[in-house]
Formats: sequence, C-alpha cells, structure tokens
Amino acid sequence: MKKIFTVLLSVAAMALAENVQVLEPSGAEFSTDAPQVVKSILRSAVAQTGNTPVESSADIQIRTTLSTMGSSIVVVVEQLKDGTVVGSGRQKTPTVDDLDVAIDNAVKAALANLDAGNAPQSAAYAPEASYDDGPEVVYVVPVERRSSEDPNDNFAHKRPTRNYVSYGLGMAMWHNYDFVEDDCGQYKNSDECHEDLDEDRSWEQAFVFHYGRIFEVVPHAAITIINNMNISFGSEWEWHETFLIGGRYFVSTGNITPYVGLGVGLGIQTDGHYEDSDEGFAIGLATGAELGVIMFRNSATQLEIGLAWDALWDGFESFDRRFGSGSFYVAINY
Repeated sequence: MKKIFTVLLSVAAMALAENVQVLEPSGAEFSTDAPQVVKSILRSAVAQTGNTPVESSADIQIRTTLSTMGSSIVVVVEQLKDGTVVGSGRQKTPTVDDLDVAIDNAVKAALANLDAGNAPQSAAYAPEASYDDGPEVVYVVPVERRSSEDPNDNFAHKRPTRNYVSYGLGMAMWHNYDFVEDDCGQYKNSDECHEDLDEDRSWEQAFVFHYGRIFEVVPHAAITIINNMNISFGSEWEWHETFLIGGRYFVSTGNITPYVGLGVGLGIQTDGHYEDSDEGFAIGLATGAELGVIMFRNSATQLEIGLAWDALWDGFESFDRRFGSGSFYVAINY
C-alpha cells in the first residue's frame, strides 16, 4: 500500500513540476569560483522543491542577489513570472559556512506558491513503519541550527582560514663573519695574529630550497611558517638554514598581490672556511624579512616570486658572530 501511494505522489509531483530558469546570481564575486558554486546550490535548492531547474528560457525564473550587511551576508531570491515578481525569500547568514543553508531557505520561500514541492517532500519524510492498512501519518521533524549568538557557543565566531603549502627553488648569496684568533695579546684583532687561522668574511653564491605554510587569517594578513635552506658548493662546503614563524601583510586583495613579511625563529649553519670546526658551526636565534608578489591569489594554486633576507647568530647570548643569507626564489602555493 505504501509503495503504491508513494508512486502516485511521485507521478502527481512530476505532473505539477514547473521548469524554473536559474538566472546568474549577482553579488557573488567574493571569490573566483563563488558565482558558479552559488548557481549550483540554487539549482539543487530548486530541485529540492520538486521543480526542474533549467538553463534555457522558462516562464518562471528565479533571480538571486547577495549583499553584505555588516559582517553578515543577505540572500534575496525572487520568483519572476512574465517579468513580474510573484514570490520572494530572504535569509541572512553570519558566515560563508552557512551560505548554502540560507540559499536553500530563500529558494523555498520564493517558490512556496508552486505546488510541486509539497508532494515529494511528504513522500520523502514518510517513515516505513507508519504504513499499514490504516491511514497514513507523516511525521516532519524540524532540524535546529545553533545560532551564532548562542551563549553556549564561543563568544567570537571563528573565521574560516585559507591555508597553503609552499615549495620553491632559487638562488642565494650568503656570508659568514670576520674571525680573528682572540688569544694573541697585543695583536688581538689584528691581521698579524695567527694569519693561518684568521678568516675574512666570505660572500658566496648558493642554491636555496624554500618551504612554507601560509595561513590567511584575514584578506590582508597571514600567519607564516617559513623554512629557507641554502647550500653552497663553492670553495668550501656551506649549509645555512632558518626556520621562522611570523606574518605577512598583503598590500591588496587582487589577483596579483605584493606582500611584505617578518619572522623570528631558529637557525643552523655549517661553514667549511674555518680551520676550527667550532667557529664554522652555529645554532641559535634567527630573524628574517621577505618581500614578494603572489600571482593568481584568488586561485587554489598560486605562483609566488619572493626575496628573503635572514640573519643567524651563533648561540643566544653573544651577537658578535652573525651569518646571513639573501635569497631569490620562485614557489608554487597550493
């Protein structure tokens, strides 16, 4: 009995279903793929009402407008028939996370005067156990969504974060520090003291491997974890690496975005120029600055061109021995 009743309801729904043309939404340009995503949600919402979403011209159309009101997004869906508004729905959501729910509810309200949506929904909610030879009872259970103002929720609503992994390669120029043996009496810090052990500051080219994690917490700023590793195969072996935690400031939010950044952390250095291996090895505090540009910023995959400069001190107490490196790299962020 239940199956026969469900089939009859489905046939009746198909007969009553209307073709609804889904127009291009306006105000959904907050990201590159947002218009297409919003339109897909609109088609799904129309289908859930029991009507048929179409791309071609139809007697019934829905027009959708998204706009911001403070930190919230307002969704207005209007049903048009022969160019006249015959139904509308409005919903407001505090975040993009709940935008799909707001669109669903707005579409249902706008198409409420169409009978096609009632029959399939009743059939869908009819439980198996409610059918016997007696009358049918349909139970509709409302789903409650926690409001953003719920006192039991976090007082500050969490903003979704876009994060990227970054890999890059490039060239670098590194330097060590002047070393003069310090136990020569009156010749201390002089070129006449232990000339066989003294080492002037060296500048050499190196290769750089760039790795990073970028967490865009707001459109103009990001938290960063940057690791630059320089390796030189010049006159002597050299390995210079820093691990920095810091931030970036994006000058704009466009598709091509310049940025500046700072970071602080730890570093390690091995340098074969010195006779004493203790002088050529360093581990300690490190700082760095970066400047660059990101292309295709609004895409899930980005191209980054960056310049970085970092400094590494041997130990945490003395700042006399400083290694440094300047890097140029091209990276892919995804």
